[in-house]
Amino acid sequence: MMRISSQLLRSRTSQPLHSVEYLDLSKLGLVSLERLELCPKLQTAILRGNKIESVPDLRCCPQLWKIDLANNGVRSLEGLFSVAAFGTLILANNDLDWNELQKIRHVHILDLCLHGNHKLEMDAYYRMHVIDSLPLVWMLDGRVITCEFFLPERAQVEQFFKDSALSDRPVRHKLPKNQFVPSALKNISREHLMRRFPLKEKLNVDLDKRRLLYLAYCLQQEVNLYTKNTMKGKVKPSLLIENLINYRNEDKERCNMLLLMLVVS
Repeated sequence: MMRISSQLLRSRTSQPLHSVEYLDLSKLGLVSLERLELCPKLQTAILRGNKIESVPDLRCCPQLWKIDLANNGVRSLEGLFSVAAFGTLILANNDLDWNELQKIRHVHILDLCLHGNHKLEMDAYYRMHVIDSLPLVWMLDGRVITCEFFLPERAQVEQFFKDSALSDRPVRHKLPKNQFVPSALKNISREHLMRRFPLKEKLNVDLDKRRLLYLAYCLQQEVNLYTKNTMKGKVKPSLLIENLINYRNEDKERCNMLLLMLVVS
């Protein structure tokens, strides 16, 4: 059984551990997560393809913004109960059930991947139930959850459960509507997120548009962090994605073509 050690961490980066921002620990046969407190500035942790069953308390990494736990055996999200927000949380192809989602109900998650969890996807109303259960998620399995833009998906989900309650065979909520927020999180804020998107903000088209722009900003930051740590300075930081989204109204045809090329690739 492989476990994380300081030696292993040092072998995966050329930086001092106290300054590491990006770690790729994929496909190492890891059965648990520990020693991450040695990397207090960690922003991205890639842990795909291991044998991890439980996520530990991640308060030791207060700057962690992306964690990829796809293709493990995760069945417990207990450690995420103390987290306030994630930019990207990838939990695809694990062993999660609906009760575990209760532990991340209070977490702001910009981009959540849950596909491939059989106990969740076996439900015919999988996507509706996830949206209903996790009110602070912006994007699920690669699709934006809109408030009012195009098709207001959150409103549709809410109406679905109202209509179902009046039918002969009502579809019940997977999780209770009451939401418990751990007291330790009440004073925790991600300034760059909470300042732009207050909790009590009205759901409308403007909010959808600003969320899309912020998702583009976060994606650009993620790409820059990846290139910084894997290309060894060969690629300069860029604002391409942000600029593409902002410039789209000026030249939609060419911007759409580039976006399509990115999707196809």
